[in-house]
Amino acid sequence: MKYISTPEKQAESLEEVIELMTEHLHALQRSDDYRSVFQHVYLLMTQEMQLRLESGFFEDPVWMERVLVRFAHYYFNAVNTYEADLHCAPAWKLAFQVAEEKRSFVLQDALLGINAHINRDLPMVLHKILDEDQTWPNARRMLHRRRDHERINDVLGDLVDIVQDELTKHYARLLHWIDFIMGRNDETLSSYFMANYRTNVWYNAELLLDVSDETEFKKQQERIDEEAYRIGLQIANSPFSKYRFVKNLAPFMRRYHWF
Repeated sequence: MKYISTPEKQAESLEEVIELMTEHLHALQRSDDYRSVFQHVYLLMTQEMQLRLESGFFEDPVWMERVLVRFAHYYFNAVNTYEADLHCAPAWKLAFQVAEEKRSFVLQDALLGINAHINRDLPMVLHKILDEDQTWPNARRMLHRRRDHERINDVLGDLVDIVQDELTKHYARLLHWIDFIMGRNDETLSSYFMANYRTNVWYNAELLLDVSDETEFKKQQERIDEEAYRIGLQIANSPFSKYRFVKNLAPFMRRYHWF
């Protein structure tokens, strides 16, 4: 994989995050790097989150921006760690390896990145910030934080059509026909799965906060890593491991921006 430099300086605001993501996306696209698919989706989500922060959508926009900025740090760290050939979280390593092999479909690249970032990174981010703020185990403060966390489900649901349009425009023209055939079913399913993912994220964050010692923390962290990796394998291998001839079509279809 060609090394694509990511920022050494960590962003301190969501505006800086968006600038860095935009630069990184353009670098990935110029290199025909399949990681650009997830980076594109992630940038769209972050831009929408910035609009929601400015509109008063969240109870505590300052706290939510902290979460989003720290979240981006984890993503860029994963990229840099992998490219430096250092230890990388299994779910991220899988996502990057699949992209590097260039035998994947667009949706696989998008979902592998989403899985690694949400199911693996987000519980760690929430744990870190909630612990720093000494929010746990204050039930009232945890409730307010969780309400803002769950509001993101509404944002993600609203973004499904926008993401589909962008992926269709830049990477996979045939996605338009799949969207047409399925009607609103794909949007409903996407929103359902994302909501369930984020519910599990909060549960895992609470488990990390409730550990009694460092050994238990590492045990929970390893379990979260394993769960995210297992989901990633399902995305990477099913149903393509069964239908090899379909998987073999992937490079051809990606070359012509079909699927």
